[in-house]
Formats: sequence, C-alpha cells, structure tokens
Amino acid sequence: MITSIYRTWWRLLSDDVGNPGTNAEQADDLTRSEFLRLMTMGLVSASAGLSVDRAFAQMPSDTTPVTDLDKVYDAWQDRFNAGDLDGLLALYAADVTYINPDGAQLIGQEATRADYAGLLALKPKIEIGDRKHAVYQNIALTTNHWTLELADSTGAMQKLTGGGIEVVRNQDGAGWLFIIDDASRSAS
Repeated sequence: MITSIYRTWWRLLSDDVGNPGTNAEQADDLTRSEFLRLMTMGLVSASAGLSVDRAFAQMPSDTTPVTDLDKVYDAWQDRFNAGDLDGLLALYAADVTYINPDGAQLIGQEATRADYAGLLALKPKIEIGDRKHAVYQNIALTTNHWTLELADSTGAMQKLTGGGIEVVRNQDGAGWLFIIDDASRSAS
C-alpha cells in the first residue's frame, strides 16, 4: 500500500519534466482514490511513527448490535464520523467481503480494518442519504448515496460524493451485519 501511495504522490507532484512540484493540470484530474491515497501519504509522513492503532486506542467504542434495519446506516455514519474503528467494524461480519473505493476486494474484518484505519485517521465526516432496502428473510440488499468531507494537505476542505451497495444479514443477537460492502460504486 505504501508503494501505491508513493507512486500516486510522486505522479501527482511531478511536472512534465519529472521534477517535483505542483502541476495544476494534474491536480484537476485527481480521482477520489488518488486523493485518498495522497491524504494517507501525508498522514503517514506527518505522524512520524505514531501508529494508527495507538491513535484510536483512547477512543470509546460503540459495539452495540443494531437490530433495526433502518438504523444500520445511522450507526455506521455515527461510528465513522466519531472515528470509532472498533465500533465501525462491529457492524461487519467476521468474514465480510469489502470492496474498497479502488475496487480491491478484501476479505475479513482485519483487511477491512487496515483499509479504514488510514481514512479514519484523517477525521472525515460523511453524510449518508437516499437509503433503500430490499429485504428477503434475514438478508437485505441496501443502497445509498453519500457525501464525504475532509481536509486536504493544505487544510482546504474537499467534498467527495459516491454511492454504496451493501448486503446485510440479521445475525440474531449480533443484529444486522454487513456481509458484502461495495464502496467502489459511484453515485448516479
């Protein structure tokens, strides 16, 4: 992942001659994935060895099961906006299939944790709207549109939009859990 971030950072900060610097034309072509990679690169550089796990260690976690399907996105949004990594992952099945914004398919909570850790360290805020559910017994297909705000390396606020499509399953005592989360979809 660090190599991917470095390559993106270098490509975005190199001008046509190959010298480091800012190139306005390249900055205009910045995709959501490239922006998030660039932000992670800045965070890693700025943290000077502070581990993300230690940064989140002091935060209280909400791992309360969500038993009302209509409250799943509320809980996810609240935990995401609070930077509650453990609480957020408590909404995922242990063997979840998570497709990140780059389209990489990650299996399990630990792979999902690693992907979210860098993003949550940036203290983003998300608003999830246009939520829809199609339910079959204890499984639901859910969709949404979201708006994400976070500061770039200069402190300027950036607004990203997209959409999600997820499959959740009611796990009785564990409530509704994400079993498939595809964050690579764009909002239409």
